[in-house]
Amino acid sequence: MGFSQIRYYQFRNIADGILAFDAKQIFFVGDNGQGKTNLLESFYILCYGSTFRTNRDSLLIRSGKSECSLTGTAGTDDHGELAIRFALQNSLKSIHVNGSPVQDRKDLIHNLPCIVFCHDDIDFVSGPPERRRWFFNQTLSLYDELFIDVLRRYTRILKNRNVAVREDNGDMIDVLDEQLAHTGRELQVQREHAVERFSATFEQLYHHISGFDEPLQVRYRPSWRDLDSVESVVKELRSRRATDYTMGTTTSGPHRDRFRFEMNGKDFTETASTGQLRLISLILRVAQARFFSGRSGRKPVLLLDDVMLELDPTRRKRFFDALPDYDQAVFTFLPDEQFSSLAGDDTLLYRVKAGHAYGESGSASTRSV
Repeated sequence: MGFSQIRYYQFRNIADGILAFDAKQIFFVGDNGQGKTNLLESFYILCYGSTFRTNRDSLLIRSGKSECSLTGTAGTDDHGELAIRFALQNSLKSIHVNGSPVQDRKDLIHNLPCIVFCHDDIDFVSGPPERRRWFFNQTLSLYDELFIDVLRRYTRILKNRNVAVREDNGDMIDVLDEQLAHTGRELQVQREHAVERFSATFEQLYHHISGFDEPLQVRYRPSWRDLDSVESVVKELRSRRATDYTMGTTTSGPHRDRFRFEMNGKDFTETASTGQLRLISLILRVAQARFFSGRSGRKPVLLLDDVMLELDPTRRKRFFDALPDYDQAVFTFLPDEQFSSLAGDDTLLYRVKAGHAYGESGSASTRSV
């Protein structure tokens, strides 16, 4: 299962044509700047209709061109064969699955659930709190469509309340406080339950991959701490209203929640080395993949972009062994990395140079469109 082929047209620096991917493991090997990550990125875009690398879709279009497209053929256990087309033209994005337009990207998530490992993942550990909130929102969204609805509803109510705060509209704030409390409590309860289970998975993986005996745990620190009813939350919101007016925004709620990595009750990120932070970010993604598989009973597509480069051989093997079973895994490697030991009988290796992908035989593997 996974992608059997992708057709490229004016996508970044990738040569126009079709690449075959009918294998469980895909290795893209090449020097930096040749197009390895662009090829890996194409899988993610076809899974989710967006990229993990930029907020500007226009950067996906080859320099000097005005449009691009990706068309992938993939097999799934639940939905059979899927034909997915992503296109950008005149700044307009369109996504089609089996010829039908996708109106809501939420509908894509459960077709081909995909988890990407990249260098920017270190922000989930050492970056601002909103990056950790984003990671755990994504973790829950992968297997729980209802969580997406609750999160969207909360975001909409919060936006309206912030407008009412700036306009000093007390009557409207009273109404929105009730709505925010109901939806925010629902969001908080889902996060509490999920993080408790996620932390158990993460702690086991950290011990196995790092080899350290001291347990590292993920702790959820909600903004509405010790508030276990809608009524208590509404009271809290009203008590903070003067502060909200001063700040011009809602200063409490799940949008202010925090997540900490604790060792012996202390924030481990405050003393951890850069190497330890990087290792934690990798383990977070393994835990996310395992958590998804355990909750959904499905196998994800994994995308790993040069993330094992900083691991010593022992931890590299432990990391690789800790990955859950997957439908397909796509890896990028530099030429001098020791990747051959990770290849199996169902591994397809491409050498990437200047946007072209070549099989090991040396002939170009991209067929003309």
